[in-house]
Amino acid sequence: MGETAKGVRRPFAGLRRGLAAFRSFWRDLTGESAYEKYVARHRREHPDCEPIPAREFWRARSEAAEDGVTTGCC
Repeated sequence: MGETAKGVRRPFAGLRRGLAAFRSFWRDLTGESAYEKYVARHRREHPDCEPIPAREFWRARSEAAEDGVTTGCC
């Protein structure tokens, strides 16, 4: 079982870590974490500019998905 620095047992520490890891995986899989990743990359690569607001990000992402639809032909 998990223990803290003071030696107090935390019986569900492993379960919590597992659930946190699964939640992170699920958010990546569904695209829910896309804006947070965009902001982190934008701040790293363009520290002098503010990233676009979340609402604009999701709107642009949605429009790109709609415009990028192909029929698989030509």
